[in-house]
Amino acid sequence: MIDVSVTAMGVVDDRQKDRARERMARLDRYIDEPVLGAKVVLKGESNPRLERPARAEAELNVNGHIVRGHVAAATMLEAVDELSTQMKHQLHSFADRRSRLARRAPEPLPGEWHHGAWAPRRPGYCSRPVEERSILRRKTFALGELAPPRAAAAMLDLDHDFYLFYDSETKSDAVVYRRDDDRIGVIHPVGVSSGAPSQDGLVREASRMKEPISLGTAVSEMNVLSHRFMFFINAESGRGNVIYMRYDGNYGLIEPAG
Repeated sequence: MIDVSVTAMGVVDDRQKDRARERMARLDRYIDEPVLGAKVVLKGESNPRLERPARAEAELNVNGHIVRGHVAAATMLEAVDELSTQMKHQLHSFADRRSRLARRAPEPLPGEWHHGAWAPRRPGYCSRPVEERSILRRKTFALGELAPPRAAAAMLDLDHDFYLFYDSETKSDAVVYRRDDDRIGVIHPVGVSSGAPSQDGLVREASRMKEPISLGTAVSEMNVLSHRFMFFINAESGRGNVIYMRYDGNYGLIEPAG
C-alpha cells in the first residue's frame, strides 16, 4: 500500500479525504516499479456559480520520478474517483514510456543524432521542508511575441518543461508546458479568450489563479501544492510570472522585463 498524505482546502470533509487516501493507496498495483509516496490536494469551492467547484490533484513518486494528475468535478467524491481513474492511465503511460526508452540504444552512433536520443540524466528533486524553501533565483528578460505553436517549438528546442512568452494571438502573457499526458498545454490568464479552437494540437487552459496575486501568495500556494511550476499574474507588476520548483527544493522565479 502507498503512503498517502492528503491536504484539504476549502469545503472538504473527512469522508472525502478518506476516499482519496483509499483510492490513491491502491494505485501501486498498476505499475511494477515501487511507488515511494503520494500527495493529494483536495480543494472545494463554495461559490454556487461554479459548475465544477471540486478540484482534486495528485502527485505520485514512482521510484524517484513524479507522475501527476488533476481533475475538476461537480462533487468532491466524483473528483476523487475521476482522479483515481486518471492516475491509472498516467501510470500505464509512464510504464509504456519507460519501456520504449529501455528498448532504445542509450546513445546514438558516433556522429549521429536523432529525435528522442537520450539526454543527460537530470538530478532528482530534493524534498525540502516548506519552512526552509525560499526564492533563490530570479530571472528577468524580455518576452518574445510568439504564436503558441512557435512558443511550444522554442520550449522543445530548449528541452525545457515550460516556457513563458507573450502570446501574439491574445496579446497577453502566457506559458506553454509539457503536460503529464505527453501533450503540450497553453495557460492563459483567466478571462483571456484564446480564440476559436485551433488545429495545432495544443491544449488551451485558464490559469488556476482567478485574480492577480502577490508573490508571497504564490509562494504560499507552491508550499501547499509542490507543483513543478505555477503561472500567475503578479499583482504588483500586472504581468505573467512563473514560480517553479528547483532541483534543490527551493524556488525560482521568471518574470518579464519592464
